[in-house]
Amino acid sequence: MNELKLDFNERADSIPDWLSHQQLDLSQLWLYPDRKPIESALAQDLNLETHNILLTNGGDESIELLFKLCKLQQQRMVVPEPCFSQYTHGQNIWQLEAEFIPAGPQLTIDQAAIVQQIKANDWLVLTRPNNPTGEYISDAALRSLLTAAQNNNTWVFLDEAYIEFANPNKAWHNWSEEFPNVVILRSFSKAFGLAGARLGYLVGQPELIEQFRRLAMPFNVSQLNLQIASLGLQNLTEVHDYCSRIENNRNQVYQYLQQLGVAVCESRANFLLMRLSPKSKTLLTRLCESRRIRIKTQMPGLEDYVRITLPDRIEKLMSVLKLAFEPQVLAFDMDGVLIDTSASYDQCISQTVELLTGHNVSLQDITVLRAAGGFNNDWDLTHQLMRNLGQDIELDQVVQTFQSLYHGEDGNTGLKLSETNLLTEQGRKYLFEQESAVRAVVTGRPRTEAQDGIAQLNIQPHYVVSADDVKQQKPDPEGLLSVLEKSGKNRMWFCGDTVDDMQAGTAAGCVCIGIGAEPQHLYAAGAHLVLENINQLEELI
Repeated sequence: MNELKLDFNERADSIPDWLSHQQLDLSQLWLYPDRKPIESALAQDLNLETHNILLTNGGDESIELLFKLCKLQQQRMVVPEPCFSQYTHGQNIWQLEAEFIPAGPQLTIDQAAIVQQIKANDWLVLTRPNNPTGEYISDAALRSLLTAAQNNNTWVFLDEAYIEFANPNKAWHNWSEEFPNVVILRSFSKAFGLAGARLGYLVGQPELIEQFRRLAMPFNVSQLNLQIASLGLQNLTEVHDYCSRIENNRNQVYQYLQQLGVAVCESRANFLLMRLSPKSKTLLTRLCESRRIRIKTQMPGLEDYVRITLPDRIEKLMSVLKLAFEPQVLAFDMDGVLIDTSASYDQCISQTVELLTGHNVSLQDITVLRAAGGFNNDWDLTHQLMRNLGQDIELDQVVQTFQSLYHGEDGNTGLKLSETNLLTEQGRKYLFEQESAVRAVVTGRPRTEAQDGIAQLNIQPHYVVSADDVKQQKPDPEGLLSVLEKSGKNRMWFCGDTVDDMQAGTAAGCVCIGIGAEPQHLYAAGAHLVLENINQLEELI
């Protein structure tokens, strides 16, 4: 399965079609590169003069040149938050004076605070659309900020690395023509899909561009990358078509998340930023990892957020989002998930071993063997414990003794009467009485004991799969697959408390929710999320 890389805002799916059939000319590699022809071609495309443009080694070099300039001229930088990490990183490296302005409501930049902060000879950084939020400052608001900067004798670095996704069918506006204090960053990394080629450029008035040009390395862009840039400029129609498709995909995913009530930032870039609860973030992150999809989960100051780049083809992404946020089937193991059997089944195990072998086994012995997997049936687990003690007892005798302890006989009270519900009344109403999904119980209990548990819990699941209903028990996925087949659905969550449960859920293609106080074994077995108890599931549905 090919990996879908949606964490760095590159073109996510494949090489651009216009580039896939091109051949590069290697005959000039012995010469130092000359960026002037590409700067001239860019100038012609943007209706500018060549001296209005400086080609750089990606947008990162453009930003690095800004830091050099500020450091050399002892200028302060004003940066609204949240911002691209390169600005905070550069400030740490160059140790220049900087003012980071906290974000306003919903992570929007605080335009009023910007106007209050800027002063003469500052460099104000504005990113439109913003990274990581995708916020797009309107033309009117931007003109107001640029006017305020001009009136304060403030320089403006306008980062437009994502601008093509904001206005795929609109002509680009050159703000530096109207405001000579503005220099604009643009990039070949995003819309052109050439992040690996490291190509960017600055646009501005000649005097301002010259200050950056004298700080750049003379041969900062390679001969081959200049050829790639030239090819890109010859295929602008395909570039614009790609940006339009990303815009449509962005709108589709944004509307879907909004309908679900997910807190997602309105974006005009090629990505979406959403805020999730810690549990939902863990679940989505691990689910994406299991489906070989990378998303951005670590951003300074945005611990509860994830950012997802929009691919050209969104079917795989949408299927994972629907699986994470909109399950069609909720399936539950019974013992240790819905019912506490520590005083029943676990006691049956230890007492059966003692009666038939004379040896004692601890709860820790039982837990360790169960965690190893392969013993979803407690009869088999009991039998294996005896074998570990060097005792070869017939399985039929193990089952008979175990069942007599569980159900009780000869006037003895059965241990099953000591079972208590783990599912609270509120949890029962929310997890089993809502109409949002099909409910199923898939358990290793025999059919009669499964029915007893259903009655004890006072639930009415659509499907109950017991040990008597399958040829192979968990970790085989047979029981879970039968629920999917009967229901006609394909998006299922399965909640279990053992390694076998997680392995069965993984094999059936489920979202696996582990239940237990020791999550490490469950995560290692494939759990996408581990909860302390089943009632916490309400937070995710």
